[in-house]
Amino acid sequence: MNNKTAIAIITRSRDIIALAHAQLARVLSVPQPENNSFDASYRMLDDARNENGNWINVGELLGFNRQQMLDYADHLRGLRNCDDVQNLDPGTLNKCLIACLQIVNLLELAKHKHPQLNWDSRYSLPDETSEDNAVRQMRAIELLIRQVIDEAWADQQKLAERLRTLFDKDQVARIMKSAEKDNILSGTLLEQLRIIFSNKEDYPNYYEAYFDSASGLNYASSTRETLSQFLQSLNHIRNKIAHHKKLTESEMLLLNEYFDQVVEPLRKAHQDGRLKADPDALYHAPAEAIKAYQMQLEKLNAAAERNEVIVGKMNNKLTWVLAGIVGIVAITGVTLHFSGGSFVNTEIIKDKVSDVQEKISKVKQETSQDPRKELANLGVQWDRGTMEQAIKHGDLRTVKLFNEGGMTWNSLFLSAAMTEFGKNKSKNIADTIDYITAHPENRINGSEYECRTEVDYMRDREKKGTLNEALNGKIIRLVCADPQAQQIFAKNRQEAIARLGELKENYAKYNKPQAACIKELMKDKGDAVANDIFKARQAAAYSFLGNNTRQSISERAATATGMKFTDYQYSSVSMKVFRESLKYYCDRRLEFANEDYPPLIADVKDQIDYYDKAAAKYGIKI
Repeated sequence: MNNKTAIAIITRSRDIIALAHAQLARVLSVPQPENNSFDASYRMLDDARNENGNWINVGELLGFNRQQMLDYADHLRGLRNCDDVQNLDPGTLNKCLIACLQIVNLLELAKHKHPQLNWDSRYSLPDETSEDNAVRQMRAIELLIRQVIDEAWADQQKLAERLRTLFDKDQVARIMKSAEKDNILSGTLLEQLRIIFSNKEDYPNYYEAYFDSASGLNYASSTRETLSQFLQSLNHIRNKIAHHKKLTESEMLLLNEYFDQVVEPLRKAHQDGRLKADPDALYHAPAEAIKAYQMQLEKLNAAAERNEVIVGKMNNKLTWVLAGIVGIVAITGVTLHFSGGSFVNTEIIKDKVSDVQEKISKVKQETSQDPRKELANLGVQWDRGTMEQAIKHGDLRTVKLFNEGGMTWNSLFLSAAMTEFGKNKSKNIADTIDYITAHPENRINGSEYECRTEVDYMRDREKKGTLNEALNGKIIRLVCADPQAQQIFAKNRQEAIARLGELKENYAKYNKPQAACIKELMKDKGDAVANDIFKARQAAAYSFLGNNTRQSISERAATATGMKFTDYQYSSVSMKVFRESLKYYCDRRLEFANEDYPPLIADVKDQIDYYDKAAAKYGIKI
């Protein structure tokens, strides 16, 4: 996508997000964003987090699951650097484009949750963006990844053996059953392709060379992780295509971008003779091939859904089998106890033990040194959200298996664990945080704001009396080691200092004796303040319409004065009433300023002091 189109899409996305947040403010019970910038939208969302306690509670109000909410907050936080869209370098422009389209996609879920929400999510679409083209692009990406893997391995038997180490026996059996002859990968789902393709051990040796020219694949920390995230994000779009569901415009635009970024380096590899697969031939396939692809998608999805039902039934049967085994063991134990060991037929015992072992062997899957297979043996799904829950609740064994298997994670998982630890002081959670902070090799740098965010979380926990400084300090050292994160931390500290100066300056404007206030207001013979009081009085009369916009101190003083002096319901007031109302207005303005500003100033001072202490203690450059 060219820069001009990308800028237009980011600009339109910013307007959509601002429109959405203006309506979501009512759902979240916070003031609307003061303008249409990404920064204002994020600050509104952060206000909602403060109002509702944490991101997860905000997600529940919006209709997001935990991972969707954390992704939403991360994407929007990152977009704060994208407001000056005309001056972004190409790499940042690319990241901003993808992040804002992902945000707009998630907003569609919120709109579905709340039918009263009705912002317009339409774009001026490029010519190539259509439902039919989306199917072509999805097919080309999927077949390309399959062919890249096939060419890299060049041996179906060898590839089959590798699949057996990546997936459990049942998954491999289903892949083989659905596959065409001599084409194992034709039986894979997109998520299975992603796992094969983005494996940390295989990618450098088999696939990396095809993407040596892919400087644009910079959305995540590496090209491999970027490709993995793209393919994971495409799963939802692929499933909608399989079920003939209409794609949103933002989904089609996102698919456009993924297609361009994935296909371009593979096209170059084909032109250089390093890749046999031809991306253009796959994209320009005849209509019959496109129709066949959709039918294959339906077939694979139907098989996957049938398997989910079968697995559910098998789990129920497994429960009864295990119950029977426990019963046998219990009976055997009772026999031994009452026999005293003197009249027991040892052959019968052997038969019973053998019978139990045989039943157990039929129920339990094979153990394996492969962490992913061992998780499957435990019935744990290979999923980042599952790892997050394991970290949060202190399931150290599961966390170790995920980490050893290469599952990526981000610091918000640790924040959730710290919040949970604050509730019950679990040693398991503490041990898990100790382990994962000591083994950060799979951590994703989700946001350069992580350092600042974690210090803010620590300050908040200290205020609530739930802080364990030793544990939280390990998280701080981990996320604040990155130089860019330190720069953002330092920038936020400077912003806090500027905010403190602004608060003091504004407070000084109101913190005046009554006489000085009246003198200032009478510079234009009082016309401006009289007009403000009159308008505030009229607005207050219509307050039943439900205007939730928070008023400034001057507006609040004007409203209070207008309601006190009823003569302001008319277009003119007597000089006597006007003079008395000015005194009242100045007194109320000072009263409201004294209520608002000192706590705000004290809080920002405390924030700056906390930043300075954290910087000194944890080696953060400011």
